[in-house]
Amino acid sequence: MASTITVTLLSRYCKGSSKAKCGRRLSVGSGSTLLLSLLSCLFLIACGGVSANRNIALPPPAAPACATGSNPAEVSVRSQAILSSATPIPPQFFGFNLHPQVLQIGTNPYPWPTIPFGAVRLWATETTWNVLNPSLNNYDWTNLDQVLSISAQNGQTDFIYTFGVVPPWASSVPNDQTCVTNNSPAGSCDPPVDVDTTDLYWKNFVTAITAHNAQKGFPIHTWEIWNEPDILIEWNGTAAQMARMAKDAYTIIKAADPTALVTTPTPGNAGSGQNIGNWLPGYLSAALSLGGPFADIVTFHGYVDPSQGDQPEQEITTVNTVTSAIASVPTLSSKPVWDTEGAWGDDTKLPDPDMQAAYLARMYLLQWSQGVSRFYWFQYGNRKTGTLWTPTGGLDPAGEAYGQLYDWMTGATLTSPCSQSGSVWTCDFTHGSIQEQAVWDASQTCRSGVCTTSNFTPSTAYTQCSDLAGNKRTFSAGTAVGIGAKPVLLESQ
Repeated sequence: MASTITVTLLSRYCKGSSKAKCGRRLSVGSGSTLLLSLLSCLFLIACGGVSANRNIALPPPAAPACATGSNPAEVSVRSQAILSSATPIPPQFFGFNLHPQVLQIGTNPYPWPTIPFGAVRLWATETTWNVLNPSLNNYDWTNLDQVLSISAQNGQTDFIYTFGVVPPWASSVPNDQTCVTNNSPAGSCDPPVDVDTTDLYWKNFVTAITAHNAQKGFPIHTWEIWNEPDILIEWNGTAAQMARMAKDAYTIIKAADPTALVTTPTPGNAGSGQNIGNWLPGYLSAALSLGGPFADIVTFHGYVDPSQGDQPEQEITTVNTVTSAIASVPTLSSKPVWDTEGAWGDDTKLPDPDMQAAYLARMYLLQWSQGVSRFYWFQYGNRKTGTLWTPTGGLDPAGEAYGQLYDWMTGATLTSPCSQSGSVWTCDFTHGSIQEQAVWDASQTCRSGVCTTSNFTPSTAYTQCSDLAGNKRTFSAGTAVGIGAKPVLLESQ
């Protein structure tokens, strides 16, 4: 199959942050303005010419890249009417885990995101159990109130609070050094000392935080029982102990607010037997033995690991693992499934900015197609993992892609799940009266500003295409277009 080469001139930088899972800094040099000028003379088929940080298709292409040009990255939400008989994609599908500095916790606060999103997860915002309950019968709600206040001031009203990190004073092994990370003290991964008897330390905290939430007018409506209980540095107790804690928390939360939603504890994949498939069935069995499952929502963490050869399409296997585990539990099998934390992980595992944009877009498209109704990206403002924004460079290509995906998908209706033909993937939507198709070629790649493409001939219904940088162009019906690792959106007019 004939192919084209796409060149992107970059001036993006990925810098460090504070999450324990993150890695080293990296930098990508900026492109040459002179080269850009020469290339723009060679190829002007795209809409409106070319500029730095935009894709430029080089001749000879049998099919030009879908969208190239100088349009700014626009992230406005489309307002077309949706089909009344279908379910549109809600803004809440696009969730963020926000870095504490975005919430003005600590020094050097970051500005609020300029790209739209619909929900906030409170994990990794310095609001864990050990922070809010630093000693027996002592509660400090300062950080929690700050997080909620800053978010509300910026129009966010949908919150999920995640339980985790046992305070050392309540831990059954308070000096356990295997629990220690940048954000977790000794003993924090071990179960509370009284979990097998009264479970009073845990119940008192859940009671206190829900009472405080009620005083604030219920700003938190969803409660996530535990962060990554299948990973030993997060939880070193048994599934039965976690089920006991889930039952106690569920009872307290529902008594405080009968309309509140409670999730399952949230496993993730970390290798060496610490994975969703090994942990979730055992936990569900333990919860059911106590009268469970004590959950309104099923949650998991959907990281992919490029350093292990994982492509974004690995998300399909991860989602299938979750749905298979709950299939035999009638009270859970019809419940919503949420991915409350995910990305490519450490930026050093996927250093190319264009491939980061590709991964993000494909992860969002595929998860909605698989029935995941929320996906919280980890982590806006973090400069080492899942990086979307830096203080010096602003939005990077992945951050721009996030805004474009929100624009493409919010209000749209999936009409045909994402499907594969060879290495080419397509996902079909309608947006009001407009037909849309997201398409990419998983065999293509990007490196150092150069993205390979292949030819794709869409249905004659499509005559316009958009890329993840916000560029648009029109083309004649039946004309082949260039597609690559980064999804493009084809639209009817």
